[in-house]
Amino acid sequence: MPVSHTPPRVSIPNEDEDIDADLDEFLDIFRGLPDPRDPRGLQYDLVFLLAASTVAVMAGATGFRAIADHIADLPDSVAKLFGARWNWFHWKYNCPSASTLRAVFADINIEELERRIGEWLFTRARSGREGLITLALDGKVLRGAWTDDHQQFTLFSAMIHGIGVTIGQLQVPQGTTEVTQVEPLIDMITILGADTLITVDAAHTHATTAQALKGERNIDFIMTVKSNQPNLLTELISRFKPILASTPHHVIEERGHGRKKRWSIWALPATDLDFPHLEQIACIRRDTWNLDGTYIGKEFAFPITSASAEKVSPSDLNHHVRNHWGIEAKSHWVRDTVWREDHNQSWKGNTAHAFAALKNLAIGAIRLAGLHEIKRTTESIARDRTRAIPLLASS
Repeated sequence: MPVSHTPPRVSIPNEDEDIDADLDEFLDIFRGLPDPRDPRGLQYDLVFLLAASTVAVMAGATGFRAIADHIADLPDSVAKLFGARWNWFHWKYNCPSASTLRAVFADINIEELERRIGEWLFTRARSGREGLITLALDGKVLRGAWTDDHQQFTLFSAMIHGIGVTIGQLQVPQGTTEVTQVEPLIDMITILGADTLITVDAAHTHATTAQALKGERNIDFIMTVKSNQPNLLTELISRFKPILASTPHHVIEERGHGRKKRWSIWALPATDLDFPHLEQIACIRRDTWNLDGTYIGKEFAFPITSASAEKVSPSDLNHHVRNHWGIEAKSHWVRDTVWREDHNQSWKGNTAHAFAALKNLAIGAIRLAGLHEIKRTTESIARDRTRAIPLLASS
């Protein structure tokens, strides 16, 4: 009986099941990113590792072992789309181990990665939208992580008000504070212009910050004056005290968490104040009641801004000051509750920072797709990882 020695024709499984999605702009985030590894004997392209890790994070992965497991479970069509290499010996796509991923994250060029992620998210956020873009700046301590010198690890970031998309983030160097990082963070987001408004908390209310934003970059700011500027605070109190009995310029009311709250704002032109670039000053009074009508108390805040009344009205000021703290609820809290960020005990190189960058990318992609339940969306993607592809594809 004749025996054929012609080898059977083989092909990569699912090669006819390509996903119809334009991912070029998403993959461009990672293309051209400097590869920190020795080029000899590489099994995985950097683009594949970072793109697949992004989908793993979108599926809720909380550590490198979980990322590796999610990548191993990727459908062949998704692995192929991201550029995975086919292993003819094991008859499957190569999948990285947790140690491989950890080594890549540790040595990645984090400044360039952050810049590319921020630019991609910012471009998508601004697509089809015009007008003022408002950014909240705030820091977050990663309580489980630490630096190579066993010091506290803090990230300082910029998030777009309302939609909750973080477009810039950097590490606060040891021996410095968030206040010193406003200029480096703004300079990292190279596509900002005069249509930008920055909100910061009272810790950043300094003349040097005002000069750096408005004086040098023509970017308007809203700051809050507290006891760290005692002379300015005293002057603002004296100017607003006589008019608080008058009708406020704008009022916001809301109910929630067993309380009823009202924010009333009075605004005045900024004249003869020893602070650079001021155009308006304001007083916000927050009154709080129980739902049965029992009055609880009131608090005052004193915002100042370089924006004119034509550009930022009293109602805008009222909204912007309140929305500034959205960075806590829409970024910091989400990363802690969905990905347990404060439990992630990373220390080597850029691992903690790179992981946080991919979380921001995941949150931004989900929110820009019109989805607001982040936890529920990650659970949905974990059940079917192809659900992440439309969120990353160009429209």
